[in-house]
Amino acid sequence: MVARQKNQFVLTLFREQQIPLLKYLTARFRDREDAAEIAQEAWLRIHRLEHPESLDNPKAFLFQTASNLAVDRLRRDLLAKKFLETETQDKAEPSPSVERSVTAQEALAQIERALVELPVKCQHAFLLHRGRDMSYPEIARELGVSTSMVEKYMIQALKHFRKRLASE
Repeated sequence: MVARQKNQFVLTLFREQQIPLLKYLTARFRDREDAAEIAQEAWLRIHRLEHPESLDNPKAFLFQTASNLAVDRLRRDLLAKKFLETETQDKAEPSPSVERSVTAQEALAQIERALVELPVKCQHAFLLHRGRDMSYPEIARELGVSTSMVEKYMIQALKHFRKRLASE
C-alpha cells in the first residue's frame, strides 16, 4: 500500500513537472541529451527516497536535485577538459633534465622525512587533504575529530614542513 502511494505520487509529480524540468535543464545545458540524462537521474533520486510524498516542496526538491546534478556534470566536464589539456601540454614539453629530476627526488625525500616526524593524526589529516583533496569537514569525520582540530593539524604540519625544509 505504501509503495503504491509512493509510486502514484512520483508518477503524478512526473506528469506535472516532466516538461518544465526538461526545459529548465535544456536551457542550462543547451544539449537536450545531457538535459534528459540529468532529468532521468533526478527522477531516479526522487523515486529512491523512502517517502517522497512527505517532502515540504517536492517540485523545489526535484529542481534543486537536478540543478545540483547539472553543476556536478559541468564540473566533471571541466575537469576532464583540463586533464586533456594538461596531457596534451605534457606530451609537447620535453622531459625534465636529469639534474631537475634528482633535485625533485631530493625534495620529495625531505618532505617524506618531515612527514614521518609528525604525529599520526596530523600526518593522516595532511595526506587526506593534500593527497585525496578532502575538505576539512570530511577529514574531521574520517578521523573522528572536530573541524577545528583538523585546521590545527594542518597548521602544525605546514609549520613543521616550512621549518624542516628551511633547515635542510
